[in-house]
Amino acid sequence: MVKQITEKRLEHISIYYLQRYESCASKLKDVLYRRVLKIKMQGGEIPPQIEEWISKIVLKMQDLGYIDDMRYIENTVRRLQNNGKSMHYILNKLKQDGLSSDLLDTFLQENTSNTFQTDLQSAQRLVYKKKLGCFRNKELQKQMYQKDLAVLARAGFSYEIAKKALETLEN
Repeated sequence: MVKQITEKRLEHISIYYLQRYESCASKLKDVLYRRVLKIKMQGGEIPPQIEEWISKIVLKMQDLGYIDDMRYIENTVRRLQNNGKSMHYILNKLKQDGLSSDLLDTFLQENTSNTFQTDLQSAQRLVYKKKLGCFRNKELQKQMYQKDLAVLARAGFSYEIAKKALETLEN
């Protein structure tokens, strides 16, 4: 038996989701659309005004302060920088989440005064976390230098930042 989809039920689904996860408006819309699709796949009936309901619920969650795109950007940037991700990687991740480039540009103008320095710190965190460079055995350091650079490149760091991160921690 499939539960019928109603506006109230969608609102409860969104509140439950927002209790567990920080979200932006586009991500919440995706969650609600996926839930509707799941019900449709199970044979449930979908009302014709479903898009109107989802838009209304997202606006209501924004008015209540449960969703704030700028707060989501700040928290995601902080979390991913602490995990050792580059700003390039972070911006791509935020774009995948459906945030507008105007909002991302506004955030970058307000908060990132020195991107090189923040990327270098993130790269150093990654070097420490993955035990790269000077954190390896002495005999393996020179052999694994190119592979360490590759790890940093896959994390989204430029060659200059990766090289500097490996060199500064050695000193």
